[in-house]
Amino acid sequence: MGEAPGNHTGHARAALGALGEAAAAAHLASHGYCVIERNLRIGDDEADIVALAPGGAVAVVEVKTRRGAWNPEERVDHVKQGNLVRLAATLAERPEFRERLFQFDVVAVSVDAGGGTSVMHWPHAFDASGSPW
Repeated sequence: MGEAPGNHTGHARAALGALGEAAAAAHLASHGYCVIERNLRIGDDEADIVALAPGGAVAVVEVKTRRGAWNPEERVDHVKQGNLVRLAATLAERPEFRERLFQFDVVAVSVDAGGGTSVMHWPHAFDASGSPW
């Protein structure tokens, strides 16, 4: 049986996302982060990567991957930020994270035509200090 029409786009997007997340995780590890979880889902909220930052904070990381030129800093809107903050608040209730600080990072991965990647990382990309958690 063949695939349903339109599935190629979904598979291509998933493959691109997986490539970006792998590149982001490798970049973070090379900069002293210890990746704890990838694609962590809690309820309706998801973090692409949860890692311990070099200073010991829990980094909740959003990864954005695109082909070609783009403006990654425009891709993590207030709705996504709120979802990440809500996920972090739930994580903060776990015993292993109760005494840790949290930070929110964004990693942008650009993929060129040959499949090569370039990575940009914004540690502390946004602040959750105004959040009720």
